[in-house]
Amino acid sequence: MFIETQINCDIGCVRPNNEDMILFAGNLYRDTTYRLAFELGENVRLAAIVADGMGGHNGGEYASQLACELFDDFVVNLSANLPIAELETLLKAWAEKTHALIVAKSREGAEYEGMGTTFCGLLFYEKSILALNVGDSRLYRFRNEILKQISKDHTMRELYNNPTLPSNQIYNSLGAGDSAFMDVTDISENVLPDDIFLVCSDGIVDMMTVEEIENSLTDEFSAEKLVEKARQNGGKDNISVILLKIKE
Repeated sequence: MFIETQINCDIGCVRPNNEDMILFAGNLYRDTTYRLAFELGENVRLAAIVADGMGGHNGGEYASQLACELFDDFVVNLSANLPIAELETLLKAWAEKTHALIVAKSREGAEYEGMGTTFCGLLFYEKSILALNVGDSRLYRFRNEILKQISKDHTMRELYNNPTLPSNQIYNSLGAGDSAFMDVTDISENVLPDDIFLVCSDGIVDMMTVEEIENSLTDEFSAEKLVEKARQNGGKDNISVILLKIKE
């Protein structure tokens, strides 16, 4: 499988600091752009994750970075030839353990009080592709000029099916609340050549309509163009984008 990747993590137009963090192929990205085209081998272990931090003076930045660092360690140390059911169990246990660790860290100083982070993206493990989600960052698939949301928002609006509730009220994140859980979905059999996967923070979702995202991706495979449009529409939050185009 050949993959073309574009990454852009941007502070936006309003926020004084960037609490988003991107993990891709063992590297962390914040306030930067990146492009890469490469072939995945049969023994691949690759994470493509957007983490959107929240809380405290520096807490959000720290929480998103810590989650990405811990997940990179997790991926690097995965055993070979794991059954998917066992891998899913390990992933869910990782989320619970990381949640507890971030909660413990948040009690070490006032600047970290109440910190937490979303966690959303893809894990390529050997011949499998898993969709992962904690919170309200999003994973989409773009196919035949149609954008489909793969992740499910862990928001009060989604939970109660009530569009009048604020879109940013989340009930599940790493570090906030009494517990956390991770949605894990095996999408290996639903990936086709020329599919584009978009992982993004709500700096995209809240600033662009589905139609605007579809139009942008139809016109050009460009993370920078998505970020530029979100900024033009107000850029009220940090903006993080991972684009992955699947090739034969």
